[in-house]
Amino acid sequence: MDRRQLLAWVAGTAVAMALPGIGQAQTFPSKPVRLVVPQAGGTGNDVLARALAEKLSRAWNQPVVVENKPGANGTLAISYVIGQPADGYTLFFAGVSNLSFNPFLYPKLPYHPGRDLTGVAMLANSPFVFVAAPSLKADTFQDFVRMAKARPGEISFASGGIGNSTHLAMELVAQRTGVRLQHVPFNGSGGSTSLMNGQTPVMMNVLAGVQPYIAGKKLVPLAVTGDKRQPALPAVPTFKELGYDVQVPGWYAIVARSGTPAGVIRKVNADINQILDDPQFQEKLAFQFLDAIKGPPTEVERYMRRDADTWGPIIRNLAISL
Repeated sequence: MDRRQLLAWVAGTAVAMALPGIGQAQTFPSKPVRLVVPQAGGTGNDVLARALAEKLSRAWNQPVVVENKPGANGTLAISYVIGQPADGYTLFFAGVSNLSFNPFLYPKLPYHPGRDLTGVAMLANSPFVFVAAPSLKADTFQDFVRMAKARPGEISFASGGIGNSTHLAMELVAQRTGVRLQHVPFNGSGGSTSLMNGQTPVMMNVLAGVQPYIAGKKLVPLAVTGDKRQPALPAVPTFKELGYDVQVPGWYAIVARSGTPAGVIRKVNADINQILDDPQFQEKLAFQFLDAIKGPPTEVERYMRRDADTWGPIIRNLAISL
């Protein structure tokens, strides 16, 4: 075989290898698709996932069935997903904790995000807000910092659990401001109750999780994450305005099992990006105070690596192990 024949054979082989992926993308989906959510039904994540599933079902003319598999911060759900065929018919509704935090929180994590999963599309990001109980009598974030420095270790904060994003977010606030706080983890709605009655008078949470209490004057918002103020809280400054580097990720993304055909991933990515431009879907995002994130599949890995690099050292320094 001479050089010209060899090059022709290589080119022909490459085309032949690509054809199955192209064909799969052209016919995808030809049957129902499962969207696995690692939270229980009725949660904010579940509501967003079902809104996305509805739009994808219409675009594909195939059912997109949401399956809720809560437990172990997404570990159970991801174990299920990577046990399914790598064909794009089982997608995972991931959060930053599943992909960036868990590898540092769980010494025996049964999956490796970069090895076992592949990015499909980014969805949206949720801002965090620092709130205080009215009984604390902190009118500004600077008031809180002064109080905390004057009473090291006395002011407690609520979280949704050890290693939860609400826990890690407040630890970052303490680190950036140089204060020492007492952590009180809760499961379920206990944290909100304890927060409002002043037992654990401060908390970092996603805006959607506390906005009703803010509107009802049961909580006082003192600072928000992000580069600009939130339209729902125009009088509340950003941490950046106050001189603190407090960037807390609250993003969601769609991922699939590694080995899923590239053509299928590109199709799902394009369809999701189109949905993110849909006015009705944008209304649903706005209702949960979410900002859409459009981009290619590689954006998922970029976000995942960025936040693993940022939060891995923080988690190690806190010596959190689950």
